Amino acid sequence: MTKDIAVQNRYSELTADTETVNAEDQLNIRIAWYYYVNNMTQQQIADRLGITRVRVNKALATCRETGVVQIRINSPLASCIELEERIQERFGLERVTVVPSPDDPSTIFRVLGVGVAPSIEDYLVDGCIIAVGWGRTLRQAMRELQGRALPNMTVVSLLGGLHYGSANNTVEIASSLAGLFGGSYYYLAAPVFAPSEPYRDMILAEASVQDVLGKARQADLALLTVGDLSERSLMLELGLVNPEDARSLRAAGAVGDLLGRWLDRDGIEVNHPLNRRAISLDLEDLRKIGKVVLVSGGPYKAEIIRAVLLRNVVRELVIDESAAQQLLEQDN
Repeated sequence: MTKDIAVQNRYSELTADTETVNAEDQLNIRIAWYYYVNNMTQQQIADRLGITRVRVNKALATCRETGVVQIRINSPLASCIELEERIQERFGLERVTVVPSPDDPSTIFRVLGVGVAPSIEDYLVDGCIIAVGWGRTLRQAMRELQGRALPNMTVVSLLGGLHYGSANNTVEIASSLAGLFGGSYYYLAAPVFAPSEPYRDMILAEASVQDVLGKARQADLALLTVGDLSERSLMLELGLVNPEDARSLRAAGAVGDLLGRWLDRDGIEVNHPLNRRAISLDLEDLRKIGKVVLVSGGPYKAEIIRAVLLRNVVRELVIDESAAQQLLEQDN
């Protein structure tokens, strides 16, 4: 087994008492996660945990021999399970998956993609309709999926996209997902934000756009992520939101966006021109979708994640450990 093996998190659907996993097992599981998912070296893991490199090597061998490491990590981590239970109870969610946070912030998207992949695969059957957002986390999630033949599967974009090719674009994410399973895909042939409100109304009135949005409302599963207003924001990085827009959004009380709709800390859309120019599924229409999964992380995303959860449209959350802790602290 090599270090570039596809390892995925199987925290979901766990019903066993976490006390049945002893302290040595907990350490082995954490070592396996750091090595296979966070791409840390054995020496880095040893230094972080205050143990010898020999101990790290032994733990990895044990995990392989006992089946903990196959193509996924399928044993619980008690600290994450506790956060899952607290968040699930607080926000009334059907399922919560908390994955260990990486030391390197740039790998957060891969970690979250690994975490959400099993949830996606659980819902994929031939004939299903999957609605998708966009962004780096969903792009990584596509890379963690194991394709198979589902020729009658349909993938639908939930918002407009970029006018040029990008791996993070909603069109590319929809086509990548459909391509993995031999299905078909539909997208909104429109930008994320229209140049003006009247132009947005014209776009939304088009039959092709209404057809795509209609399919999205009938989806069995929606995969969403959120954006914040920090310098890390993909919207700002791509120039979809300029610095002046960012300042006025903050002044209006926005903490981030869901499908291009900017929300305040209580999950209410703020009064801002961008919200009146956004081309995407109306957030209230998410209630018509069978299952809505939100995957996002990083402590800087905690406020917008909380805002989205307060709208009560999300049924399942995939989040990293530090963001989960920050989410609960902010809520308190």
